[in-house]
Amino acid sequence: MKNFRTKARLTLFLFLSISFFTSCNKNEELGENIQPSDDRMGVSFIQSIPVTAYTVYEDSIKSDETTYNLLGSYCDPVFGQTNAGIYTQFKLTTTAVDFGDSPICDSVVLSMAYAGVYGDSAATMRINVNEIADDFYYDNYYYSNDKLGTYKTNLANIDFVPNFTDSIQVGTTKYPAHFRIKLKKTLGQKFINASGTSDLNDNTNFLKFFKGLYISANTVSSGGAILYLNLLSSLTKLSLYYHNVGDTASTTYNFIISDDCARFTAFDHKKFANATPVLKQQLAGDTVLGDSILFVQAMAGTKIKLKFPDVIGLNALGKIAINKAELVMKVDENSIGDYTPPEKLILSKINANGTVSFLADYAYGDAYYGGYYSSTTKEYRFNISKHIQDALLNGSFEDQGLYLVVSGAAVKSNRAVIKGNKSSQDNLRLEIIYTKID
Repeated sequence: MKNFRTKARLTLFLFLSISFFTSCNKNEELGENIQPSDDRMGVSFIQSIPVTAYTVYEDSIKSDETTYNLLGSYCDPVFGQTNAGIYTQFKLTTTAVDFGDSPICDSVVLSMAYAGVYGDSAATMRINVNEIADDFYYDNYYYSNDKLGTYKTNLANIDFVPNFTDSIQVGTTKYPAHFRIKLKKTLGQKFINASGTSDLNDNTNFLKFFKGLYISANTVSSGGAILYLNLLSSLTKLSLYYHNVGDTASTTYNFIISDDCARFTAFDHKKFANATPVLKQQLAGDTVLGDSILFVQAMAGTKIKLKFPDVIGLNALGKIAINKAELVMKVDENSIGDYTPPEKLILSKINANGTVSFLADYAYGDAYYGGYYSSTTKEYRFNISKHIQDALLNGSFEDQGLYLVVSGAAVKSNRAVIKGNKSSQDNLRLEIIYTKID
């Protein structure tokens, strides 16, 4: 076995040296009649090994304490409606908070820093803000389908159009463009009433008194957008503006979101009720439709399950070294429109017990492994050479399949429509370059 692995590495080096002189251009079938399309200097190419694939629901994903949080609603012509809402705690910036002898609430403003947008950046959003009623904790895990109880009073319920370019002046200071809306004064009065009490003495007491806010958006029937927000930015805060009797100007107290605040994003795809029929049919179990078209979406939407049923047929060639096994996936360009495909996809191996793990090829780094979207060729390519070679070395392919998912699915909204293995051109396929070993 050791000698064979050594030969395989040597062969790979030789291939890199001589591939300049080789060319291949035939499609071949695997099985008893498998034949290489080229056999010059021992290097051969099988241009297309069929891949079985279909779309399935993505499981819930861990969405707490992420880099960004998502907020909004969009209605995708392919995937239908998706909503994203944020649950977050706030903390005191000082201890023993006392607003004075006769404080009066002037206003309460929620501001959050922009980190990007997906969809129609000029779309109007109806924003809702509710106070959280349930306890939640930084040390707990929270997933994209989790929900917390909230009080019925809507503290915002306003139409909001994001402005990503114009600076915002607050008092005499100008700040970069950011999300900023006024909330009802009832929330500010809650804080005013607690002035000087144990509820504002420290953050342990404060998080019992005020558990946080749930920020959401009304479902849109067309268009729409998802905002990417940075909750840990200095621009993100809940600001109480108040004055005491006799004061001529407001004083500001900021409640902030620190890195040890519990926070998570919840996603709702409305059961894909308004998705394109072929997507709904695949999710309902019609796997054959995956031969024509496939769907992958972030935000715990959909993923693609793949298998390589014909790979083990390579054993008919005798002992071979896999120089390269590349999975090629072409995006359906007609489906892109305003919805940019994900920057990167990830393949994970399904283990016999149902868990998933990275392919062995992942350990060699992105430059080797691939998975990035090419805006030029409109495709993704994965190098899974070791995964295929290991199967052949073992003499069997206990193929539970692979899952294809969006990388960073908890902080991205992108999706892609992939051509299936029966497409007339640019079909989903596995391309293999190998060397036969005597």
